[in-house]
Amino acid sequence: MKKTITLLLIFILIVSILKAQEAKQSFLEKANQFSLGAEALSISFSYVYKFSKNATFGLQVQTGAGMRILLNDPTFNHFCDQCTEPHKDRVKSVTNTYIEVMKVQLFYRMVLNNSFYVDAGPYASIGISSFETSAGGTSLGMELSGYYTKNIFFVGLRLQSSYVFIDYWENPNNNYFGFFLTPLVIGVNF
Repeated sequence: MKKTITLLLIFILIVSILKAQEAKQSFLEKANQFSLGAEALSISFSYVYKFSKNATFGLQVQTGAGMRILLNDPTFNHFCDQCTEPHKDRVKSVTNTYIEVMKVQLFYRMVLNNSFYVDAGPYASIGISSFETSAGGTSLGMELSGYYTKNIFFVGLRLQSSYVFIDYWENPNNNYFGFFLTPLVIGVNF
């Protein structure tokens, strides 16, 4: 009887060790975290390194045509077409989107629970303002992103506050501060 109980305990111990080895580590618990995301017509790649439980930093690179919705309503200098003498008028933007062509961001990742995490940090981007097709420029600011993850997939949104430097040959003084929203970001974690 003693031999049977000992064999049973050894069997249970071996099965539990093997089961523990089969259990996959959660994405947010890994030391090296990789993500591939998509928004509008752009893709992004993120790499995060977990230095310790509370120190998780990363880098994101994005390219394509990432659409951001402008939440505030800045005014811009435009030449008056109907005026007898050339002068500039302050007008509100025709549309409220800004297209990011290339973006680089450094961020801190905070895990709120096993399914939800937040990334926050500074970024720089090159883009095109759609209020004028020949206008484009750079954007410097801060980004806050929130993501829900399930298995290897994630979905989330991004909020940005930035100063946009417009490079427009007719009106060089059209820089503005903007609040932007990217309402849907989807992707995979690996």
